Amino acid sequence: MLDQALISQDIAEISHQIFFETINIYIFKPHVVNRKLFGITKVFSVSYRTVDEQPLDIPAYLRDFKSQHRMQKEFPEIITDLCRKYGLMFRYLTSGTNNELEFSDQGKGTGYLILNRLLPRNLHVFRPLDVLVLIDFDCQSVHFQCLQDDENNLIPKMIYGIELRNGNLSIKCSSKHSDEKSAIWLKDVLFPRLLKWLDALKQKNSDDVKAEIVSLSLINDLEEYNQLYSNLKTKYGTEMVRIWPENTDPKKYVYEDVAIATYLLLLWQQERKATNSEHRQSFVDVGCGNGLLVYILVSEGHDGYGVDVRKRKIWDLYPKNITLKVEPIVPSDQALFPNTDWIIGNHSDELSPWVPVLAARSSYHCRYFLLPCCAFEFDGNKFQRKNSGVSQYHEFLSYVQQISDVCGFHTAIDRLKIPSTKRTCLIGSGRTYAENKFEMHCKNIQTFIDSRINISRETDGNWSSTFKPRESVEKVKNCTKIDRNVIDQIVRIVFETLIAKKRIAAEFPDKQWNAGGTVSISDLVNLIPQDNLNSLKSECGGLQTLLKNNHQIFQVLNGHVQLRIPTKQGESSKSAVEMQKRAKKQKNPRLVNLKERPCWFYGHHPDGCPFDESECKFKH
Repeated sequence: MLDQALISQDIAEISHQIFFETINIYIFKPHVVNRKLFGITKVFSVSYRTVDEQPLDIPAYLRDFKSQHRMQKEFPEIITDLCRKYGLMFRYLTSGTNNELEFSDQGKGTGYLILNRLLPRNLHVFRPLDVLVLIDFDCQSVHFQCLQDDENNLIPKMIYGIELRNGNLSIKCSSKHSDEKSAIWLKDVLFPRLLKWLDALKQKNSDDVKAEIVSLSLINDLEEYNQLYSNLKTKYGTEMVRIWPENTDPKKYVYEDVAIATYLLLLWQQERKATNSEHRQSFVDVGCGNGLLVYILVSEGHDGYGVDVRKRKIWDLYPKNITLKVEPIVPSDQALFPNTDWIIGNHSDELSPWVPVLAARSSYHCRYFLLPCCAFEFDGNKFQRKNSGVSQYHEFLSYVQQISDVCGFHTAIDRLKIPSTKRTCLIGSGRTYAENKFEMHCKNIQTFIDSRINISRETDGNWSSTFKPRESVEKVKNCTKIDRNVIDQIVRIVFETLIAKKRIAAEFPDKQWNAGGTVSISDLVNLIPQDNLNSLKSECGGLQTLLKNNHQIFQVLNGHVQLRIPTKQGESSKSAVEMQKRAKKQKNPRLVNLKERPCWFYGHHPDGCPFDESECKFKH
């Protein structure tokens, strides 16, 4: 066995099952604790049983396996030879990337042997690594051995094991083959995460456990996905980030669309293989936004176009063969796409509940891909949550799945690997009914829509008489268009409330300058006239947004407000740092001379400004 305990800790009673469920997370999702990794693909998994039910010499087995691997033997040959040498009976388990291992009711002298291929995020820097995992049920332990030490800059280089014995959790390695950098990572990164997972699984009520959606579960080959994503990122992403003319963060939006394109290209490739077809799928992207997804899919050989209610700056930078149309989509008999294979809804907002309907009524063979974000109803209003036990987002996902089922789709749910918290997508592929019932199903869909928006019949071919697409000109929603008198009145109310809680600022002991107290935003809301609050709501901002806009006066932190302590010229403040960060993100930042702006405290604070004009950052 391994002789050096890198770290250990006595823990509360943990069952055999919970320990191996915790280990299971690390085996199949190492990327959640190692950010250099993209994920894993499982090469094979084997269950074994010792013939004489004696403990297996795990380190010796792992070293022998690695030695034979270096001799370039095939994996099945290595397994057969070593099982014969160590007296093991074995059988191969179902292949695949998902976890299908059973950890309960294991007999003596049994365990699993798994070979995972670890996929790095950056294929230009790292290469995939094969890691052998040996689970021993007798010792309640799991051991890891990387088979490519020379190229390994991703994970611990040495054999190491995680063991639970007599209520003590430990990570062990061999003192002869320890590596300092690896040991530090195991102790300071992996071990605390294992404790966290153990506690979470122990506290979890088994009756409340929800089926977890595995990321990219519909993609057959994660290694192929990883390689294609890396290729597309180099081919499109780098240049797009460089020339990005929009105000949005290019590193998020560009690489997110590259990941979505990668997913769709492989999904469609799998579909062609399954149907033995060479026809590349056509598509329409409704609510296409910046159009980058359309650009990549068309450039990769698919015929399609995008539609949105307003044009974006970047549209002019795409080649002429990229078709992006400025027009609203009003769900109706005139908004059908009968010759289109797939309808895409990528953060399609008020069109999200309509995407399955558009696909279902366009033709019997039309499919859809939907990545919903903001929740809307059929009439264009915000979706109203009814179940307080779940979030609005998860309830909306269930609602869209219900719509898809009503539309007659075989609906699959998957989770993308994108830089967004809302990354669950729905795919409607084949239908649950025969093609000769298409017209009848369209009527059933309309009946369902009518029941949701309280109308009794279609109007002039429109599927919803109340639906209105968003305006083509985006409305400013940051409280900057409110009447100046309303802003001044709210600022005065908040200011007077704060200084009423008198507190002498420690920064100016000789000035006796009143820095005021701290008040929660919820308490301040009760002090402001309702008509002023209505003005804030019309701008979709709110009191907190207005106060943050006046950052030279107020500081907002964790739902509470206080006066911002002034600083001299040359001294940095939190607001100044924030302004510098914003300026760096802008393409052509405007240098702001604060001396052009009047000092608010000089004109409004009972104690004036604590600085002379020569010291103050603002104009007196």
